[in-house]
Amino acid sequence: MHHLGILTLFVVQVLVFSRSIHDETVTEFSVKVFHELRAIKEDENIFFSPLSIAIALGMVELGARGSSLKEIRHVLGYDKLKNGEEFSLLKDLSNMLTAQERNYVLNIANALYLQNGLHISDKFIQLMKKYFKAEVENVDFSQGSAAANHINLWVENQTNNHIRDLFLSTDFTNLTKLVLVNAVYFKGNWKSQFRPENTRTFSFTKDDESEVQIPMMYQKGEFYYGEFTDGSNDAGGVYQVLELPYEGDEISLMIILSRQEVPLATLEPLVKASLIEEWANSVKKQKVEVYLPRFKVEEVVNLKDILVRLGITKIFSTEADLSAISDNKELCVAKAVHKSFLEVNEEGTEAAAASGMIASSRMVVLFPQVIIDHPFFFLIRNRKTGSVLFMGRVMHPEPLKSSGHDFEEL
Repeated sequence: MHHLGILTLFVVQVLVFSRSIHDETVTEFSVKVFHELRAIKEDENIFFSPLSIAIALGMVELGARGSSLKEIRHVLGYDKLKNGEEFSLLKDLSNMLTAQERNYVLNIANALYLQNGLHISDKFIQLMKKYFKAEVENVDFSQGSAAANHINLWVENQTNNHIRDLFLSTDFTNLTKLVLVNAVYFKGNWKSQFRPENTRTFSFTKDDESEVQIPMMYQKGEFYYGEFTDGSNDAGGVYQVLELPYEGDEISLMIILSRQEVPLATLEPLVKASLIEEWANSVKKQKVEVYLPRFKVEEVVNLKDILVRLGITKIFSTEADLSAISDNKELCVAKAVHKSFLEVNEEGTEAAAASGMIASSRMVVLFPQVIIDHPFFFLIRNRKTGSVLFMGRVMHPEPLKSSGHDFEEL
């Protein structure tokens, strides 16, 4: 059985949709992936991009036939589309995101690496270039170190050097025939930036009640905010939802925060596509005091495990039908990895952010306070279309260097 490797990776801050690509489908898929990750990762951070996964799977789907094709289309929610319609939608989306001038830096790149001498369908290569603008190169995977260095350099260049040494020489063998790579890099700024001089050291309390010191940013301004209840005490009764917009107002970071004494795991089962829509439609613009951690998180997800749990199994087995790629009937997907990098600071984010709630007994609280000093769920969405671009949770923030002071000094 020959191996086809697929990697989906991204380094982002904010990604923008100006129109919807079946937003309900994107949101449903996001929620399904999140809950599968939650079952596997238990007390760990979660962070992923449905867009990056969809593009990577789209490249494989181009070469799939029969039940292999049906599984991919079903899990991604494409059953309601005409056959092949999703490729045009993904192409239009990528063109729209990268062509228009906005207040951010965006790069979506795809690459196809072929083993020297492997016969690949001319039509497949043409479609890869047409729909995904994929760069196509021949390499010798039997020279594992050289192949890894070559592909890693491409990844570094596409992600502004945030992701290095992604592949090891041992990742490639004589059985490796083809590697597909998707990389997304984005950097944007908050619409209302945090003043660095207001950042102070603060304690982040984890669900096991241990603490880590993190730099906590602060500002008071008008943001979309709401308080919600699940109608019982299962989620601690009331939880907070806050939206922080990025420049241009199209994209926002939505933060969902349970009460401090309530573990995040109690709130997470409530997450559904319909509830995300309810949050978005119900939050109202008002004065809010926001305490947001400055931190970074790096995540690696074995995407193969997640896709198998969701029902995409054929492409990873001897039953794989990738005959639209090559007439080599022993071709299958050997590896699927999703890697992400998240950083939050005063100017903006490279993916996601947070908030929480603190009330001081020494002052009268005139506005709602949202202070992220304990685990939280988040998503980055397009406010116009409702498209969910990124989703995850932070259980263990990796603190950045802080020059701030303790809140007690304020």
